[in-house]
Amino acid sequence: MRRSLLGFAAAGLLLAGCSTIPAGAADAEGLECPPGTEGCESIQPVGPGGELEVEMGEFFFEWVDGIAVTGDIDVIGPNVGNDYHNIEFIGAADGSSFMGGTDGDAVAGSMGGETAEGNVLLFPGEWTVICNVPGHREAGMETTVTIYATEDEAQEALEELGPTGQEADMVG
Repeated sequence: MRRSLLGFAAAGLLLAGCSTIPAGAADAEGLECPPGTEGCESIQPVGPGGELEVEMGEFFFEWVDGIAVTGDIDVIGPNVGNDYHNIEFIGAADGSSFMGGTDGDAVAGSMGGETAEGNVLLFPGEWTVICNVPGHREAGMETTVTIYATEDEAQEALEELGPTGQEADMVG
């Protein structure tokens, strides 16, 4: 009987030790697999996606219309300003069809009076959106967009927040 109790106590201590996160684990970099390695394909968001429209100009973003659920999201960005501006979704998944951005981020841009269009793959959560033209982010061209996990969650946001499903302070 004593042996059983000691065994349970030892197992409990072992499990308790496993529940703590080792120092530095939260900051560890992800493992990168060589291209073509089985099981190392990039993870893509799965969901119905949607469409977002965001106006850009000197020096702001304003969410105009649309709500998006995780997945393949079409983005329309009318440039109502006079200068060149772009839309960069920091950390978008590989495979986004925007023009090449820095570090693989999804970027689309246009001259004043034109419209930028592209497609971005996003997981649920809040994403930072910037204009990466030097000085534009610092001048106010930074905002966030919420991508919803389910269509029900997106519908609730529409009912609560209006046609963009975004918080009112979304303007840069």
